[in-house]
Amino acid sequence: MDLGSQRRSSVASTEASPAGAPTIEICRSLGGRNYCTGASRYPVDDIKEMKACHLYYPIGNMSMKVAIGSALPPGALHHNNPIQDGYARVMVEEIVQGFEDLDIDIATPEGVKRLGDVKRQFILWQKKFIKFPGEAPTSPPPYGGGGGGGGGVTVAVAAVVVVLHLHLLHLFNLRDLDKSIISCYVLMKKREMRIRNIHDVGFIDPQIVNSYVLEHHPADVEDDLWRFIRKQQQKSDILFPYHFGFHWILMFIVAEDVGEVLRKILHYLEDTSSSAPNTIYYDGWGGLGASTVLRAIAQDPPLSLMKKFSKIIHVDCSKWKSRRALQRTIAQELELLQGVMAIFDRQDEEDDFSGIDEGSRAEIGYVGRRILRVLMEHRCLVVFHNGSNDMVDFSGFGIPQPELFGTIVLWTFRGRLRLNQGINKKVDNSHLYLHNYVHNYTKWNLLLHKEVSEIAQYTCKLGATPEIAEECCLYLLSLNNNGGDIMDYNWVTHASNYWVCDGIIQAGGQFDQAWEVAAALHQEIHLEDYSSNTLSDFVHRLRTPQERWIFATKSTVEDSVTLPRESTSFFFVDKSGSGPPRASLPNGMFHQSDMLRVLRLCRCTFNFSSPPFHCCRNLRFLGLDLCKDQPQSDDEKKEISEMDYVQSLWVVDICNTDWELTQSPEIIEQMSAKIREVHTKKGLFWHRNFAWGKLKNLLKLRVIEPTCPWETREMDGFTDMVTLELLDLSKNTSIHVLPSLLGAASLKTLVLDGCVGLEHVEGLPPSLESFSLAVGEAEKMTHISMAGCARMVDFTLCGSFPRLAELDLSGTKVKTLDLKDQVVHVPHLQRVMLLGCEQLCAILWPEKGMPHLSVLCIDKRGGGGGAEVRRILPDSKKLTYFQSYVAITDMRFIQSLVLRSCNRFSWNTNRFNLHLCISGSSTNGGQSYNKEKMGPSSIGKIIGSPLPNSSILNPSYHTYTDVTTDSITIDPDYHSAPKFQPLGRCHVEIGEEIINTNVESVQGIKPIIFVMNEAESLHVHDNSSITTIISQHMISIGVEREIFWRHLTCCLVERCPKLHTVFITNYNIACFHELETFWAADLRMAHCIWSKGRMDDGEDTDTFAKLRSIHLYYCPRLTFILPLSWFYTLSSLETLHIINCGDLRQVFPVEVEFLRRIATNHQDGVLEFPKLKHIYLHELYKLQHICEAKMFAPKLEKVRLRGCWGLRRLPAVGQESHPVVDCEKDWWDKLEWDGLEAGHHPSLFEPCHSSYYKKPLPRVSVLR
Repeated sequence: MDLGSQRRSSVASTEASPAGAPTIEICRSLGGRNYCTGASRYPVDDIKEMKACHLYYPIGNMSMKVAIGSALPPGALHHNNPIQDGYARVMVEEIVQGFEDLDIDIATPEGVKRLGDVKRQFILWQKKFIKFPGEAPTSPPPYGGGGGGGGGVTVAVAAVVVVLHLHLLHLFNLRDLDKSIISCYVLMKKREMRIRNIHDVGFIDPQIVNSYVLEHHPADVEDDLWRFIRKQQQKSDILFPYHFGFHWILMFIVAEDVGEVLRKILHYLEDTSSSAPNTIYYDGWGGLGASTVLRAIAQDPPLSLMKKFSKIIHVDCSKWKSRRALQRTIAQELELLQGVMAIFDRQDEEDDFSGIDEGSRAEIGYVGRRILRVLMEHRCLVVFHNGSNDMVDFSGFGIPQPELFGTIVLWTFRGRLRLNQGINKKVDNSHLYLHNYVHNYTKWNLLLHKEVSEIAQYTCKLGATPEIAEECCLYLLSLNNNGGDIMDYNWVTHASNYWVCDGIIQAGGQFDQAWEVAAALHQEIHLEDYSSNTLSDFVHRLRTPQERWIFATKSTVEDSVTLPRESTSFFFVDKSGSGPPRASLPNGMFHQSDMLRVLRLCRCTFNFSSPPFHCCRNLRFLGLDLCKDQPQSDDEKKEISEMDYVQSLWVVDICNTDWELTQSPEIIEQMSAKIREVHTKKGLFWHRNFAWGKLKNLLKLRVIEPTCPWETREMDGFTDMVTLELLDLSKNTSIHVLPSLLGAASLKTLVLDGCVGLEHVEGLPPSLESFSLAVGEAEKMTHISMAGCARMVDFTLCGSFPRLAELDLSGTKVKTLDLKDQVVHVPHLQRVMLLGCEQLCAILWPEKGMPHLSVLCIDKRGGGGGAEVRRILPDSKKLTYFQSYVAITDMRFIQSLVLRSCNRFSWNTNRFNLHLCISGSSTNGGQSYNKEKMGPSSIGKIIGSPLPNSSILNPSYHTYTDVTTDSITIDPDYHSAPKFQPLGRCHVEIGEEIINTNVESVQGIKPIIFVMNEAESLHVHDNSSITTIISQHMISIGVEREIFWRHLTCCLVERCPKLHTVFITNYNIACFHELETFWAADLRMAHCIWSKGRMDDGEDTDTFAKLRSIHLYYCPRLTFILPLSWFYTLSSLETLHIINCGDLRQVFPVEVEFLRRIATNHQDGVLEFPKLKHIYLHELYKLQHICEAKMFAPKLEKVRLRGCWGLRRLPAVGQESHPVVDCEKDWWDKLEWDGLEAGHHPSLFEPCHSSYYKKPLPRVSVLR
């Protein structure tokens, strides 16, 4: 071969040899002997007996060992047949894994050609590919002579040089292989293929793909390679010679049926070699069929696959939601316990209260560990349909790592007709990439049928048959392929309309059923891929009705004036652009189009008064975009054509076109009976003063950026549109007042994006489910009210609203209110009303809060509480500082009241009043609101009684009739005798039917800690579930966040039957600095009020420093009240009032260590209560000590005791105080005294005994 190139090599500088130089014969060295390519002898020709050998097979430009066997000495016959030249007899003993399906050159006498089926048999093998152990393997030279014939390849050179084949092989294996040598080899192979009449092999140009460009321009190589492969899809093989330090794995499977593909994929899945891929991406046939193949493998795996994998997990997330949803699907496939599903539900709730949108929710670590524990014992195959736009790493989902556990992931981006050509480029080079191509055009429709059959199953609609789904997808694909790059079909909005109007989906007996089926199919297809005008290469190979769905351009119309009679959909566009004049449609173009049902015209001109399609009496869909009216001549004006076609219309879409029509009332009435949707954008449909209310059966109306302004009086017609479901008035900048929509009883969606002139939004129908107002800046908007929209779930407010003062979403089902700076700017928002919002989970505030906010009302409980709060609220203009009333049923909502930093409330102002009610009932535990007392300084405060109207208060239950309890009991009419007044700027109430008091997440606990530390009054009542006010795990988070009730002044706890410990605290820091009064009543299971904490060596003068009174009533299981675990005294305690606490043994127990310190460090070894004045103890049968240490109360004034027979000591008193002691005489006589010097002597007290202190017994006879 003449090598005339002067290109220099990167390995060595070589130049073309002069013409006429001598030629050389290329030889090769095997087994120590030299054999020229023209010779006919091989090493196997010299053996005298059977000898072990390796069998090689040519693959590309090299040979690979495929089997191990034994070669026989040369002979003349094989199975009584002559042995062909160049072949020798061998016995196949062992086959290298992966080559079992290789075809041998010469079949056995039985016709067997598969290598895997000739094990232990004698076959014929090419001599040049038989190698004996110890010899180097041979590879076919880039171009060489055959076995017979004369001398080898002749090349013009300057002298005769012998070049051994082994040396050429060494040159080929150099890392920096000269691409010129590869190019020569490719050219020779091309010539060889032409000589052999083989035309289905493609060749990649080494000048485009080589080591240099791969190292310096990898992205360009990827694009070039992908472009080449797409163009060569019809080839059965592609030759890609290379020798780089790295390589990409790119495998094309040529198969025309799913069964063959399954066998090919199973080959990789069942591969047990060390080089077997662990992640396989399958792209199907141009994107089709991938989901079908994966589903077949997962749902009906062959026995061989089940033997290798003990667990096959099918994860279908082709309709993507989030990584959390993916993990949930895995857990469901594994049939994990119901408790795992509960974890998902609980974490979803946590994310709801954190304001995390569904698409951003990540996998759960705990569930991932549970999944891993289940799967570690198995070898897993994961079959994954990925509906997201990115690759997914399964390491965080609990799937065992492929490198350690042998897991294989088979996955695809495809499914649901997802044919985006760019999505598969996101597959990185660590994945084995599998792809198919069909040579037979008739197979493409079969593949599409399989694809859409899955879509039909997804819809779960009886009318969505595979045949209907296939025809809908053919409609979509064929039209998008023909004009998707120059015409906006607006598939996202109108795909379902096209299908129904064209007649693909027919109504049958029920007219609405067709639209429901179309909408269901619409939702299951990735229509966004088609909105970007992405074209699919294979679509032109699909069999579609040639004359039924037509796309045409200007040139097409000029060539064919008349539309085919059988056409049902016609789309036209003048693709010449905005420069040349628009195409003019011939008048007779549609005169045969009796079957035409869908018509969309873009960039054309025609006579609006007498359009060429006026004869299309079955027209259902009419779309016009950038169309102009063609003026009529005087003669034409005299001929007014019929406009009957408008009577049959179901959908009208007018864009950038002013089509002003005037019709008779009769035609309007006839049209209103059928038309369902009207869409206008930058255009006009009908006349300027047309009242939309005349179209009483309209379901969807879009009037976007109209070309003529609308006055409010012209829009009052909406009130009669009782069937209207969607109203889009986007970019109507001239609207100042929204028309009355209360009469639109079926309205579900209202879009007001870009309506910057609106002054307020209110008076919306209760049926509304979705509202959107996205603007750049709406300077006139002052208030927005969705109050009463009981079905509202989607509320979007976006843009700048500098004058917005009030936002009212009361009574809606909105879950998240997003007011973040990135979304909306409302600097002067003053009132936020969220009353009766039972579904509300989160409010996302601006980063710096809302300092101008004056009223915040939230009531998640439903019922009539919201109306009562609204009635008593004062005028925000008269308020001097912020007022807030918040009634919630779940403590996790508290994080919506606090900034992310958890150091300020969301309103971020120092002057405020907050009433936080955590209760599931709107009755407020029998408390009443007092409008007069809820002024600017006490708004939201509950006026109620501290004690219950319990039967225990009945005097018949008291042992001692002479002792009155007026000071602590209440009137029988409990609800009308309020005594408890919430104090300060922050009041917290915890009531009945709370959904969740046990918050787990740190993000949820931090705000609770902040709010409780800010609370100044606390009322806990009627809760039958809590065992403590705040759970122990919520008391502290590290050393920086801890509940220490620093502002709590007054506390009332009543009627909580399961409450065991009121306050849990460790006393590791000062707490209850401001607490003055504590009340507790009817706590039937309470063991203590304050728990025992750790001992502190330091002296604490702040904890309980202001506690003045303790009132306890009917806590029968109470054993102690406040343990003294640190070095301090209750310096402000004045009143101790305890009644009916039968198990109480000590009021103030003292740790042993501090008993010693008190005895040694305090004066006279007693603990002083310097301000204690009143002690009331009633029916404390087991009481032994008021304080475990000896007490000194210098200001004690009165002691009243009944039924405290175990108590033996009173506090020591001052010499001059002489307190009155009202008690039983028997008890007084048994008291223990320390002496006069200690201030502890009977003479220092004034005892008072009643003569009738015991309950009289009934006077009855003993005998009966």
